[in-house]
Amino acid sequence: MKTAKVEVGHWIIVGESTNAYVFNVVSENELEVGYLQNNVKAIKESVVLENDKWKFKYSGPCGSYLRGNEEAIVKRGK
Repeated sequence: MKTAKVEVGHWIIVGESTNAYVFNVVSENELEVGYLQNNVKAIKESVVLENDKWKFKYSGPCGSYLRGNEEAIVKRGK
């Protein structure tokens, strides 16, 4: 199955149910996204495409807090 092209400004699903906003397309298989951690903190983190699903690139915490306009976009949601 071929995944649809993802662009900056799109919303995607990471894992089973995390809504994430695309801030940067690193490659066809890697993105930098913002999402709400525990429905409170806006976080920016890398995700990778694996078996036609987006998943976090690293298993442990490695994102950074979003601020300003980027934080507002993520908190506003889809």
